[in-house]
Parts: sequence; structure tokens; C-alpha cells
Amino acid sequence: MKRLTLIFAFFAFLAMTGCENPAKSRLYTEEGSKQLLRYSDFKKAEETLTKAIKYDKNNFEAYYYRGCAKVNAMKYQDAIEDFLKAVELKPDYADAYFNLGRTYYMIHDEDKACEYYKLANQYGRPNLEDYLKRCN
Repeated sequence: MKRLTLIFAFFAFLAMTGCENPAKSRLYTEEGSKQLLRYSDFKKAEETLTKAIKYDKNNFEAYYYRGCAKVNAMKYQDAIEDFLKAVELKPDYADAYFNLGRTYYMIHDEDKACEYYKLANQYGRPNLEDYLKRCN
């Protein structure tokens, strides 16, 4: 009986700490986005969103918000990778395309910036007129 209890406890522990746990991932995504948006704690937001990704590799929002945290921490290439992963997981994610454009603009690659601004526009991101003016 004691052995059975130990086995059950072990599997319960694995279930709670397992790799895929979308509910836990959503909680970390919410916490990370709050840290990012409300408190501007970019390092903590990045760490928390990395945990969200650990629990759900398909959490496109966690990649998006982690990209936002990295942009604010001036880790532009890392941010680009996260935004690209977000659009890989959700190809119509207009905000991720927009932030790809903004990040490329920050590193002075206006051609790439325009490419992503146009995709953001195509997928319904509003208020892009001023950004698209630069893309003639």
C-alpha cells in the first residue's frame, strides 16, 4: 500500500510539473504581460514568459509578449526571433507583424520594416497609415 501511494504521488508530481500544461502557461503569460505592461519590469517579464513557453511551446501570445519585453530591453535580434515564432504559430497575428516592422525599423532595416507593416495591414492592424507612408 505504501509503495502504491508513493507511485501515485510520483505520477501526480510529474503531472503537475510536466512539460505541457496550457493552463499553467496561460497563467504565466498573464503574469508576464502584466509585468511588462504595467510595471515595465522587462527582465522579470521575460523570465515569466519563458516559463509560459516552457509549459506550452505553442503559446503564441507568450512569444509575442516576450518579444515585446526583449525590444524594451534592446535585445532586438532576440525579439525578432520571438515575433517570428509568434507568427509561425499564428500566421494572421497582425500585432506580431507590426512589432516585427517596428523592431526592424529600430535597427535601420526599413525594407524589412515595410514588409512587416504591409503584412500587419493585410491582417487587419488598424492605424498604420503613418507607418505605410514610409514604404513607397
